[in-house]
Amino acid sequence: MSRGCDLSLEFAILADYWFGDLPPADAERIGEHLFACDGCGDRLRALAALGDGVRRLAHRGAIQVAVTPSFLETATRAGLRVREYAVPSGGRVACTLTPQDDLLVSRLGADFTGVKRLDVVSQVEGAPEQRVEDVPVSPEARELIVLQAMPWVRALGPTVLHIRLVARDGAGERVLGDYTFDHTPSLA
Repeated sequence: MSRGCDLSLEFAILADYWFGDLPPADAERIGEHLFACDGCGDRLRALAALGDGVRRLAHRGAIQVAVTPSFLETATRAGLRVREYAVPSGGRVACTLTPQDDLLVSRLGADFTGVKRLDVVSQVEGAPEQRVEDVPVSPEARELIVLQAMPWVRALGPTVLHIRLVARDGAGERVLGDYTFDHTPSLA
């Protein structure tokens, strides 16, 4: 931020502003600040450049990443075919992916109230865990939307995938949700 900046524009606020996920009054206030503050404006431009690169990778399904509802709306408006699986905490779902699907989305239901830091822990049954640390999430959200890495999923045979959402704070770790996906490759 620039010298004398009295507004703390954190990454999450900038991302919400960029994706249009702020209430109109907040978006107007942030927009006015960005117009006047070179430092915060630079941070937003850097975020936009990073976001464009991530968006291109995500649209190709090349990476696993948490996305916003507005990202999915934009992808749908652009004509991408989205296969979605909504799973409540403790839930299990049978899933697949067809050759016609462009994006695969997991909607992981959880309560994020008070969560300052969120990690996503994934494990294909019989393989080591993989942890994505410090995933951005709004405390008001009721789900985390995860875009799966399409090349990886397309290469899977019959697989059981476990995902855990883990809140981390000074007291340690707290599991917010545990989700199981029984993946079967498409025969089509």
